[in-house]
Amino acid sequence: MTTKYQIIKIGDDNSFYKNVLGVFYLHITELGLSKDSIIEIDESNFLKEYKRNAPAFCLYFGSNSGSFKNLDLLNTLINDAILILPIVSDLQKFNAQIPEVLKNVNGFELGNNNDVEKLVSCMLEGLSLLRLSRRLFISYKRDESSTVAIQLFEQLEKNGFDVFLDTHSIRPGEPFQEELWHRMADTDVVVLLNTPGFLNSNWTTQELAKANSMSIGILQVIWPSHKLERDAELSVPLQLSDSDFNDKLLTSSTISNIVSQVESLRARSLASRQDNIITEFISSANKVGKKADLQSEKFITIKRSDGKELVIIPTVGVPQAFTYHQSEELRNRIKSKSIAEAYLLFDHRNIREKWIKYLDWLDNYLPIKTIKIVGVEKWLKTI
Repeated sequence: MTTKYQIIKIGDDNSFYKNVLGVFYLHITELGLSKDSIIEIDESNFLKEYKRNAPAFCLYFGSNSGSFKNLDLLNTLINDAILILPIVSDLQKFNAQIPEVLKNVNGFELGNNNDVEKLVSCMLEGLSLLRLSRRLFISYKRDESSTVAIQLFEQLEKNGFDVFLDTHSIRPGEPFQEELWHRMADTDVVVLLNTPGFLNSNWTTQELAKANSMSIGILQVIWPSHKLERDAELSVPLQLSDSDFNDKLLTSSTISNIVSQVESLRARSLASRQDNIITEFISSANKVGKKADLQSEKFITIKRSDGKELVIIPTVGVPQAFTYHQSEELRNRIKSKSIAEAYLLFDHRNIREKWIKYLDWLDNYLPIKTIKIVGVEKWLKTI
């Protein structure tokens, strides 16, 4: 495919933009995409390079002076329904720094380097390279870190994450352990509060083992005078000191650092889980003598016995409505006479049975079907 993802930068110059691009390309590489799949567009090459039907995400950098640049290009993008993110140095000054046509769009405050990871996540989500659901799982030992766990739950929710905390997230009457593993199977990152007695609990030990078995990225927030838990595979350590606490709660700067670390780890974690599904599928195809081809956009094509192609889209976690919509958009972009059907490929292990039954029911009505990675060899023999 020759279609490229377009990163469009218009408006004022910004001192953080170079750093934003550096972090963006780092995550692009982690997601298994080539830098050649991206094209950077600004006012100098807009008329020549911009493609209205190709995936695009625009950053409009606001002006401190109130003198707004590139309004003609901005109007073109608005008319083409391109996602545009207004960026300001201070959200309190949003109305003064952003042109009238963007004042009904939620803005982003880029005030320091801690904001860069969050901005890059918005860009990747806008290009459908990261799923829009932003799910976290807090693993902790109740008698050692429940106060901090609740603090993190509240602060991460404020930063746009759907956070699972056992005391807050399981409804009365729900089977506790089933729901626990279901939510972990659908999470992006586990935030592990590594206190001295963390592994003395059977529950926390099981949570760590589950996270490892599912290749979920773990941010280990390590208590002062404690050490990294080396049983974790895809793990990023964040060593705390006494100065990170204020009356048994984390300081605001420490919270900000944790949010930034989570944003950074999230892309790596999702990419690792997607790669595992891809590898398992291709291995199964090889075993039954089918040739499966991994395309640059991380979907798989495989030929049916009648010579027509099937598109297989690896999906992390529980397929949701937006996942189906994104897949249908991708299917339409690559549509040709030879493509017969498209499928969402997911790992149903640890997902609750009621969700599996619901997804099976949807298969009867939606154009995009699902395939479970377990038992995929049997399915491959039927096509």
